[in-house]
Amino acid sequence: MKHNSMHQWHKEHNKRVAEFHKKHAAQVANGENGNGNGWLAKLETSFFNKVLVPLKVVK
Repeated sequence: MKHNSMHQWHKEHNKRVAEFHKKHAAQVANGENGNGNGWLAKLETSFFNKVLVPLKVVK
């Protein structure tokens, strides 16, 4: 396998992952993650609001 083709594929993959995480962070900020009733969704929202939002304010 040529490394150039693998490198290009990995760059494209990283772009898709970065876009997904931006979209998902926006959904969590709006309270639209999953159905919102699950334990994991509530944990993710509380972590986002209590940890990540204050860190963004400090930066």
